[in-house]
Amino acid sequence: MIVAVLAATGRTVITARQWCLATAAETGAALIMLARALAYTRAIGRSLPQLRRQLDEAGFGSIVVLSLIAGLTGMIVAVQTGSALQQFGVVDTLGAIVGATFTREMGPLWAAVIVLARVGASMAAEIGTMTVNEEVDALRAMSIDPVRYLVMPRIISLMVIMVLLTSIADFVGMAGGALVAKQMYGVPVRTFMDSAQGLLIGLDIWAGLFKSLVFGVIIGTIACDRGLNTTNGAEGVGRSTTATVVRALVFMLVVNYVLSTVTEKVLRPWLT
Repeated sequence: MIVAVLAATGRTVITARQWCLATAAETGAALIMLARALAYTRAIGRSLPQLRRQLDEAGFGSIVVLSLIAGLTGMIVAVQTGSALQQFGVVDTLGAIVGATFTREMGPLWAAVIVLARVGASMAAEIGTMTVNEEVDALRAMSIDPVRYLVMPRIISLMVIMVLLTSIADFVGMAGGALVAKQMYGVPVRTFMDSAQGLLIGLDIWAGLFKSLVFGVIIGTIACDRGLNTTNGAEGVGRSTTATVVRALVFMLVVNYVLSTVTEKVLRPWLT
């Protein structure tokens, strides 16, 4: 009995160790790929057609869905929060709560989730299909670095689009909250906006936009890395797509926690 328990514990420890080593190796390889992609930005002019195509696919197709979700989320936050604030007679502060919610967290996170679902998974599947069909090998045979041709335009486009989409999500979310505040709680739009302006500072907006920039890098890096490392045909493409979504979500939440902690405990006390 004791021997069996020790053997099972040993196997678990060995499996966990192997997983940690494999994850560390994959993370290191992805970071090296990211560094190479950023180094190629000095020759971005050679990749303008690919960059324009990625900007179009990543950005414009996401605006409608993101606007709908952000607007509804702002309305829901206003409904739920306004009822509680009304009990204490401070419903006029609703704008500050909705504004802080979107600029600090919901705007960047919703933009990241929509882009990951629409674009990140598609990138992993597209590059993964090219990999298993040996199209990536054909690029290398023609002395075209896949990192410059495939990875760099995708990462740069996601960095740009994420900032723009986050700005849209912030605006639409605030508009949805202001609409509910006016119709359900009688808070004038001017009062709603003055409340948000009284609480928010430049740090809130810029920190949220910086988060979105980092989220774009995370999504692009993981999607391209998983795509370039796809094996086993169509089944491998499916696994790479799933791994992209799961890993990107986990990394984004971890990075979001770190950035939020730095913002609230280091930057905000220093600036105020």
